[in-house]
Amino acid sequence: MEEEFEISLFPIPGAVSFPETIVPLHVFEPRYRLLIKEAVTKPRRIGVCHTKRVISPAKHHDSTEQALRSNQATYEPVTVFGAGFGQILDITDDGRLLVEIEMDARYEIISEVQTLPYKIVRCRRFDDIEVEEDDIIALRESVTARLIRMSTELSDELAEVLRSDAWKELSDEDFSFKIFQIVRLEPEMLQQVLEMRTPRERLRVLNNCL
Repeated sequence: MEEEFEISLFPIPGAVSFPETIVPLHVFEPRYRLLIKEAVTKPRRIGVCHTKRVISPAKHHDSTEQALRSNQATYEPVTVFGAGFGQILDITDDGRLLVEIEMDARYEIISEVQTLPYKIVRCRRFDDIEVEEDDIIALRESVTARLIRMSTELSDELAEVLRSDAWKELSDEDFSFKIFQIVRLEPEMLQQVLEMRTPRERLRVLNNCL
């Protein structure tokens, strides 16, 4: 039987989170501060995900203090997203949380477990399918070469990272996820990439965009 997981959802417009990446969050809404604290204590994975639409818009607040006491807009989440376990790095004097979440995999929603004060969903892993990918080496080399050419105009440090043994030794799957920490596309395109089931598909999209 396929393993199922309960995941706390943190929907943020434009936030597409890939496995093998670390997502920093600055959390101030009461419901999401509660989400983080409960997920860290339990522990339960946290899914940071893009959104489909606004369910209820945010109310205007005249001060940070008011914003810290009330929740903002409510969104309908996408059904496939990255998730992982989080840690609280710091809590500000006014209660905001500085958090990092290590995304371990992609997950797909099966059903909703809890709606309020925040969503908890039951999920299954959304893994790649195994296919023969003869051109994957050439795609990795092409993407790397193009990014190195681009990065030398902006950051010698980034070029060194791309040339490093650590990057060369990544599996095709990990490479095709971690590379999106370096290259950012429009959220809708990133969501499409997130839902692709092979490294070849993901790298072909990126290679065509560079």
